[in-house]
Amino acid sequence: GQQFLWSRNLVAPGACYGWKLGSQGLPEIKNPMKHFAHTYASSLLLTVLLLAGNAACSLFGNSEGSDDGAAAILAAAMPGGSSSGSACLASWPYSSGAYLADSSVNPSIRADTFGDPLLAQNRICGGGWSTGGTDVYTLGNSSECETGESCLVLHWNGKRVLNGSGIDFVVYENAFLISSPSRYFIEAVIVEVSEDGANWCGWSPNYSGGDSTRANVQNPDNYTDVAGLTPVLFKQSDTNTLGAADLFSTTADEYGTHLSGGGDGFDLSSANFGSTGNGCNTTLRDSLRSGGFVYVRLTTANSRNPTAFPANPDSFDQQGDIDGVVARSVADR
Repeated sequence: GQQFLWSRNLVAPGACYGWKLGSQGLPEIKNPMKHFAHTYASSLLLTVLLLAGNAACSLFGNSEGSDDGAAAILAAAMPGGSSSGSACLASWPYSSGAYLADSSVNPSIRADTFGDPLLAQNRICGGGWSTGGTDVYTLGNSSECETGESCLVLHWNGKRVLNGSGIDFVVYENAFLISSPSRYFIEAVIVEVSEDGANWCGWSPNYSGGDSTRANVQNPDNYTDVAGLTPVLFKQSDTNTLGAADLFSTTADEYGTHLSGGGDGFDLSSANFGSTGNGCNTTLRDSLRSGGFVYVRLTTANSRNPTAFPANPDSFDQQGDIDGVVARSVADR
């Protein structure tokens, strides 16, 4: 038989979400709440669950299930799919004003479904507020990481990212809403930038929630200067209505104030920039501000400091999942 993980979480009645495809192409759910391992012996079971979201949710404790659960399961079982409808396109939709990091440096490459670094540099396929994406790369250990850490280094082929007005780049990670504005599935990611790939400057990443209880680690207000807090709303599809500038602009709605396309933005002019990083000093910080950077490194915060960033009790691998990074302004190197 094949192994996969089942879990559920209730956002609204019947919302089973946070799905990722497992190594056998089956749903592997990265989701708050307890994970249940089951043996898959027949495709009949999966078919039944796909057609009966209500029963599937109820089976795992969601007494308010509805057909929305089946839709989420079916969407997540399709490559690049999500419950947000239209297909994620391969072609980047912007010729200027928003630039996708398209290259990586010595990444960890693994055989599992989310071990291909191309998933973090090919497109942005957000699933919306309550559905994790499937087009993501799970961070792993590589020669570009600090000892014992899990990371990914990305860059823009032949380009450098410039410091402009406001947000300079956005990191899209696989966060998603659980049940309220203060409850999200979070695997915090530390963000650093570099000119040479050896000396790095970051912001001031911090977790102030105390212990690792769900109420604390799932509250985005307990984190500062990290990625992995805001769900990915932008999806490069035929129905996308966001312009390039919108990805770096904020909007306010019932979810609070956030970037229009979701994700977490970083500004080289921020007072916190240059506060941390291996090899960072005021000279390097000022150089990066004036001349821009070439590389961005994304590191699972818990792998760097498990005391400062306690493990999420609902994460089965304690690793960040990267959909991509988009810069606002670039220039030739």
